[in-house]
Amino acid sequence: MGYLFWIWGSLMHVAILWGVLDVNFHSPVLKGLPPIQLPSAPPAKRLVLFVADGLRFRTFIEDPPPYLIRIMTERGTWGVSRTRMPTESRPGHVALAAGLYEDPSALFKGWKENPVDFDSVFNRSHQTWAWGSPDIIPMFVKGSGDKVQGKSYPANWQDFDGNSEGIIRLDSWVFKEVYQWLTDNEPETKYLDRIILFLHLLGCDTAGHANKPYSREYRGCVTYVDREIERLVRTVEEHYGDNRTAYVFTSDHGMTDWGSHGSGSLDETETPLVVWGSGVNSLKKQVDVEQADIAPLISSLLGIPIPVNNEGVLPMKYLRDENAAYTAGALIANLKQLKHQVRGNRVLSHGSDSEPHLRETSLSQGIHRAEYLLTAGKTMEAINEGKGLMSLAKESLVYFREYHRGRLMFYLTISWLGWIMLLFLKITNISLDENRPKLVLLWDVLFVCTSILLFIVHRVSGTSGWRLQGYALLALLSSWLATRSFSANPCPSFRGGWYWIGCTISLTSIMSFALTMRWIFGAATLCMCVIQGVLFKDADRFLPWTTIVLAAFPLLPTVGPDTQTHLVLLALVIGGMTVITADDRHMNISLKAVEGVRLTTTALISSGLVDGRSLLSWLILISTPLCICAYSVEVKGRIFGVSLAFLPTLALLSVSYEPLFLIALTGHLLCWPMTTDKRCKMWGFKKKETISVKDFLVAGFFMLYVLLGFFGTGNIASISSFDPTWTRHFLTVFSPFTMCTLIVLKTSIPLLVVGCGIRTLAPSNLFMTTILLADCLTLQVMHTVTPRGSWMDIGSAISRFVIAMTLPCLMLLLYHISRLLVTYSVWKIDHSQIKQHV
Repeated sequence: MGYLFWIWGSLMHVAILWGVLDVNFHSPVLKGLPPIQLPSAPPAKRLVLFVADGLRFRTFIEDPPPYLIRIMTERGTWGVSRTRMPTESRPGHVALAAGLYEDPSALFKGWKENPVDFDSVFNRSHQTWAWGSPDIIPMFVKGSGDKVQGKSYPANWQDFDGNSEGIIRLDSWVFKEVYQWLTDNEPETKYLDRIILFLHLLGCDTAGHANKPYSREYRGCVTYVDREIERLVRTVEEHYGDNRTAYVFTSDHGMTDWGSHGSGSLDETETPLVVWGSGVNSLKKQVDVEQADIAPLISSLLGIPIPVNNEGVLPMKYLRDENAAYTAGALIANLKQLKHQVRGNRVLSHGSDSEPHLRETSLSQGIHRAEYLLTAGKTMEAINEGKGLMSLAKESLVYFREYHRGRLMFYLTISWLGWIMLLFLKITNISLDENRPKLVLLWDVLFVCTSILLFIVHRVSGTSGWRLQGYALLALLSSWLATRSFSANPCPSFRGGWYWIGCTISLTSIMSFALTMRWIFGAATLCMCVIQGVLFKDADRFLPWTTIVLAAFPLLPTVGPDTQTHLVLLALVIGGMTVITADDRHMNISLKAVEGVRLTTTALISSGLVDGRSLLSWLILISTPLCICAYSVEVKGRIFGVSLAFLPTLALLSVSYEPLFLIALTGHLLCWPMTTDKRCKMWGFKKKETISVKDFLVAGFFMLYVLLGFFGTGNIASISSFDPTWTRHFLTVFSPFTMCTLIVLKTSIPLLVVGCGIRTLAPSNLFMTTILLADCLTLQVMHTVTPRGSWMDIGSAISRFVIAMTLPCLMLLLYHISRLLVTYSVWKIDHSQIKQHV
């Protein structure tokens, strides 16, 4: 039964994690939507799309490149293209080409591929040729048939070692391939229309990661791209000679000062947009757009159908004023395309047999009026009518996508409350009592009857899909299991008073606020210090002082902009002094020598005197578990050993005070009461005894330790942002899987130390109580996730929920991993048996 319980708990965590994201950010891609043809006689026959990966608007406008600034002031229209989180390459390019923003289900494909097939301007064109990174180009070639032909350079060219020649090589290869293509394909393509040339230029992104956006290398890369664009435009115009080519220059995302992206700061979300050429207005002033608006702009310039799942709005100011009739027709086509999405979402939420909603009817009537005005020659009136309808179309799309959101969140809340009740009954060690079989039978009958009724309602309603009924069934099943278990068992009793209950509620509430404001973790730690002073009468005299030191870290700036090697070296020096002064019971002479060599080598690598990428850094990483196994299995000695063994690895993955935080966290845990007898006497534990309210408070302490392990050196934005500087001592060639694994390891090291503390300082029922408090914390956080507001707020809410939801599961994993860390020792091997077997 225990395994079934934990399997059900794991399924519930996955279901709620998926459900909250699905309810708030359901996949916007609908199948079977018809394409809408644009008016005939488009202004351009071909379009060249330049995407300078990782180019932020601030750097671009502070030091504008010569050719593009002439375009902005003399020939074209320009502005800011505002991206949305996550500000990464794949979702940014999907937004540019498909007008479609991020689908959170991409998380389950590692953000590497788009989770569903999508329509884009590339597969709507007559033909598209694309050149660039092997991480971007294949995404559009895949599933496009013969519409998109792409070519990429080798993946190992994407090296973050900062070499300027290697960075320039990425973009120079793209331009050379385009020139070669112009030479080889002149007879076949010279008279084709509706074609796109897509140049993905990765140099700025690589230079920003390796050398930062304010560096000479980054600006030099922008200058090089600008010079090559001027040369290519001149070559294209001479090659075709018809002045029917349009050009779009933009970026997929920006970048922070410290060379990362993925979050929602202005430097990450604001990118440049410059459009010029055939059919483009010459406004010579700034016109800002949303990133998704670029897709209908490209479609309108070429006269190809707008991608069917596009959410963007045609930026009409970018189209030439003299061609107002065509602009009005393109705007109406954009409205029709959005109207089909509105209808598709209405069918999903109301059923295929439902009548058109008032919003949908108003939108259709408005489109008919705009078409009538355009046919009657009243072009400006038609444009004004279309502008007024755009807000209605966007609001209607949001309305039907979120139609069932309130009901679905109610079902998820009931499901989660049911799981929390089951977990509560489990940790109170209540055994089954069949004294009330009639009441249990009543709940079973009600569950069966309600399930049948739910199935009948689903069949009668005519709604397609499983979402609404699936979530309702999950809530029904969870509540049935909870009420059935509660009915079959007596109500638990607790020892303790309201004082400890109030302390537990206060500490948990402070932690919930700290997920939003990191500095509050410092206040929570100080609050814990006061409570520990009352609760632990015989604790180590250094416990309150180590708590105060630990509380200081959430008040420090998040790790990010600057590489502070001296702090890393300071932590290594402290580690070396600890090795020298360590008790012989915890470390023998041989182990001290090994750890001394590892710490010294790490210091040489961190200071830049030795390059550890080829072998040394990996040897230090691989030797960590071997060193852990050589420490004493005595409680204090093993926690000390786990932390000290991981210190060199963490230092190699750090840029600031992260290793100092690990030392402070370890010192605090070592000040806890260590022996089992002392712990049982202090807390009153008995093997089969029902837990007391004090146990919930102690569980709150360990929950705080886990959150401190995650947020002690950063916040949500810093953790979600990618920075290859963290892995510079292991590799610089772009390898998403390896880099992600190393970053996850860096984040997990403090958590592993906390896991060892939970394993050695608390019994299993206290660990389960910690999970209960974490799940109660999730109950509040799940309702803060919302699709409304700024994208910074939305992204932060998603991050808080995912962290709160996955931490209990991570704690369970850490609890079992730490069993090996705290119990296995090479000194416990029976050498006589080994000799006998040999």
